Amino acid sequence: MRLTYLGSLLVLDQEGNGFPTQGGVFGVPRTLIWSSNSMKNLGFVGIAIAALAVSGCGGGGSSTPAVTTPTTAPTAAPTPGVLAVAYSSAANVGVSGAAPAALTFTAATETVTLTATQANNAGTYGATSSCAQVTVTPATSTTGVFTATSVAPAAAGCTVTITGATGTTAVAVTSTVPAPGGVILRWYTPNYVTQSPPVPVTSGPINLIGLGALFASVLQISEQNYIGGFAPANVKTSAGCAGVPPFATIAANGTVPTGLPTAAPGTSVIYYTVTGGAAVNTTGGCTISATDSYTTPSTANIGVSITTVSGVFQ
Repeated sequence: MRLTYLGSLLVLDQEGNGFPTQGGVFGVPRTLIWSSNSMKNLGFVGIAIAALAVSGCGGGGSSTPAVTTPTTAPTAAPTPGVLAVAYSSAANVGVSGAAPAALTFTAATETVTLTATQANNAGTYGATSSCAQVTVTPATSTTGVFTATSVAPAAAGCTVTITGATGTTAVAVTSTVPAPGGVILRWYTPNYVTQSPPVPVTSGPINLIGLGALFASVLQISEQNYIGGFAPANVKTSAGCAGVPPFATIAANGTVPTGLPTAAPGTSVIYYTVTGGAAVNTTGGCTISATDSYTTPSTANIGVSITTVSGVFQ
């Protein structure tokens, strides 16, 4: 083995002895050629120094560990609660619940407000109807508020379904819509205010016991399960009521006459005052007719007669 020292590098021959060269080893003075024992000792030191140099260059020494930021596990979304539905209108009030009572519309064209509530619902509500007789809008709502409208009579088989958060039980509200009851005509005599309560006369004709406002009677036009009202053009008198002066005239009351009933929920009521003008016999008689505005209209008629000391005139 031969170890050569260049500047600070030592040279050994294969036997481990320093060997002389002319003028030194590769220009190194001979005084730097060491004996074999010295070289061996120096070799151990060199090995130690080399080991330290390697460790200082990152070949196995300690280093500062990387700082790891702890992560927080995401918070689980709260579980949605039980879906509850309430409904309300002028005629209907349903207590909120997961199984509300059946919604019974009082008449066609009635609207009812449906309100859905659910704990931990982020604003995802939906509504559908199983029949054409009852519509519900909008299809989806962030507030849980919907409007159900009765379009036509439905005796059974109609359900409005409200949905809440995904995976929760929907609420079904069964609905029925009654058919209109048909136009009904009743009249009150001039002295009805003395009766408590006033008693209407349900049969015709309207018998006016004199002429003028003092003897005028009140005609009530009404219909159950109908809220469409009665347009002025749909309340008419026949040709037999005309004349100069007219046999009888009618005039709509702007307000409900004193003591007479107002319209109940799901009912239309209007009043007319009927006044006699001429105590004469008419051609074909005097008749008042009233028609509702439903898709299949209903019409009712009632005659008018005038009774004076001279007799009964129609």
